[in-house]
Amino acid sequence: MYAENYKRFLELIDKLREFEGALIVEGMRDEVALRNLGVRAEIIRLSRLPLTEVALIASSYEEVMILTDFDRKGEELARKLLRYLEGYPCRVDAETRRELRRIAKKDIKGIEDLYGLYLKVVSVSDPLAEGIR
Repeated sequence: MYAENYKRFLELIDKLREFEGALIVEGMRDEVALRNLGVRAEIIRLSRLPLTEVALIASSYEEVMILTDFDRKGEELARKLLRYLEGYPCRVDAETRRELRRIAKKDIKGIEDLYGLYLKVVSVSDPLAEGIR
């Protein structure tokens, strides 16, 4: 990750921490990484249910964030979820995932790697100089 993206990456991590809707992830490792980052929102794992059921469960939340991995399978899952959630009244945030992918794709393959990248970014950035934490 380029140094100029560190601050935005940390802002996105804060956004995840403050999110109050439901997060949709692929599996348990993704959930563990998000919990390690301090995310307290409801997490729905795709590995446990069919996509249509995930969409139905997620639709009961006011806001839903799709956080599938950045590989081909993750892209396909995100597209399908967006289609399934179109008919529901919940707001769907797919932009956070897109921005994370844009900023960090060279460093991580997916959501389960976010915590490791976060530790790396925090260790190389100067929190006092950048006003972070």
